[in-house]
Amino acid sequence: MFTSYRHISRRGLIAAATSLLTLASSGAAQAKTSSITVVFAGSMGVVMDHGIAPAFTAKTGTTVHGIGQAAMGLAHLIAAKDINPDVFVSVTAPPIKAVEAAGLSDGAAPVASSAMVLTYSPASKFAAEFKKPNPDVAQLLSIPGLRIGRTDPRVDPQGQYVLFALQLAGTYYKIPGLEQKVAGPTINPKQIFTEPSLLARLQQGQIDATIGYESAVISQHLPFIVLPPEINFSDPAYEKAWYSEATLTLPIAGKTTTIHPTPLVYYATVLKNAKHPKEAEAYVKFLNSPEGQALFKQYGYNAPKGPSV
Repeated sequence: MFTSYRHISRRGLIAAATSLLTLASSGAAQAKTSSITVVFAGSMGVVMDHGIAPAFTAKTGTTVHGIGQAAMGLAHLIAAKDINPDVFVSVTAPPIKAVEAAGLSDGAAPVASSAMVLTYSPASKFAAEFKKPNPDVAQLLSIPGLRIGRTDPRVDPQGQYVLFALQLAGTYYKIPGLEQKVAGPTINPKQIFTEPSLLARLQQGQIDATIGYESAVISQHLPFIVLPPEINFSDPAYEKAWYSEATLTLPIAGKTTTIHPTPLVYYATVLKNAKHPKEAEAYVKFLNSPEGQALFKQYGYNAPKGPSV
């Protein structure tokens, strides 16, 4: 059994998490079974809700209550102790680092990895252009009237990586200013949507295209175009020569912060104030077990890369 919450505000997220924790405690007492709350990057919703959670419950008897939202937003809520989950699964290291800085994590293990891809809506009026053999990515991104969607880079790593990818694409395809031409201002209300709703809008044709995580795109059965490794953040070999050249300066948690991308790796940590540490440890161990890794692969994720953070 699992429960997942989507499309909720910060206040709603706090209330939902509090409710989940209360339900978990009362449910465990009544049924004499254990229960944990897992918060995770919103793009992971399909694999976490339909793959990992039911498999873990079937294997251990532990009920999983899942909340998927923007990873950095979740990190800030955890650090402020507005929510008190047992496990946090993040995409990229910075959200984990924010929780570590608050003294609530002793480190996180890599559990999966992914790449950025250019995905498009089958319902888009430009779909035929995207379907052509060997499409010109720079040309596609520059189509007049193309409706691009992305998430808020202030709270969501995926929103940051869209802009990072556009920066590197400008260099790779030798088109100065490509990021500004495609994305407009860094915080562009016309393009920004919540992470859980972004691909749903794409499926419905409300937007034409986005640059998103390959894993999430495959999980949602959306068509996509593979990007070169110099742009897609999948290969640590390109981190110094390419990825480190991208940069963003953003207001994050009340501070102006300059950030650089790292390879797209998903990390899992048991929170130090977890109410069910034994079950939480078992959950993280399950993510890296052969069964857990097979589920990640089934839903479009690649194997974990690099050391713990």
